[in-house]
Amino acid sequence: MIGPVDNSAASAATPAAARKPDAVSKGFEQMLVQQLAQAMLKTAGDTGNEYASLLPNALADAVEQNGGLGLDLNLGAVGK
Repeated sequence: MIGPVDNSAASAATPAAARKPDAVSKGFEQMLVQQLAQAMLKTAGDTGNEYASLLPNALADAVEQNGGLGLDLNLGAVGK
């Protein structure tokens, strides 16, 4: 089994501003989570719950508030 990668040395050398995900990457993560939740909701079928349509946005907001998925793709720097 392969052990986890130790990023502590790289994190210490990288300034905090560079490690902070940009707004474009955060927006992409939020959109991705919303689409995944919508696809999961479709597979569940008609749940008969009028609040089921609120799940994708609520899940995306909760993931973002708790640090995101860690997919910092630095999309805001593309084209600069």
